[in-house]
Amino acid sequence: MTDASLAGRDLGTMTFPVDRSKVREFARALGDPDPVYTDVDAARAAGFTDIPVPPTFVVSSAHWREEDNMVATLGLDLRRVLHGECGWEYHGPVVVGDELTASRRVSGVSTREGRRGGTMTMVSIETDFTNQRGELVVRQTDVLVETGG
Repeated sequence: MTDASLAGRDLGTMTFPVDRSKVREFARALGDPDPVYTDVDAARAAGFTDIPVPPTFVVSSAHWREEDNMVATLGLDLRRVLHGECGWEYHGPVVVGDELTASRRVSGVSTREGRRGGTMTMVSIETDFTNQRGELVVRQTDVLVETGG
């Protein structure tokens, strides 16, 4: 069982490039035909310095993590873990050519009684994405839920 003492715990940092081909693939996977995600002239006409990333693109950073044992590190039972929530705060543009550094930490731990019995544990994870200039551009918040035994 995870406890509140994990709040503030560092869960690691990794860096990844924002690549034009991956931005295009992501936009296509979303079914977004906006040329701003594929054409640099359209992006510049829209006020960007280069092709911007579609919303939620930073989730693709998970593919850059060498090893991710976060659930085990937090002492959660994977058989009872659900991804309860995900949200994003945008602080600045992310464009092709940027290099993002993702820093994850536990921002909070809480418990409550589940409707079907047992105590649920909610672990909030914040990931700050900063660009190559050290500017915070996106903050992603995830909530993991471990259901009662």
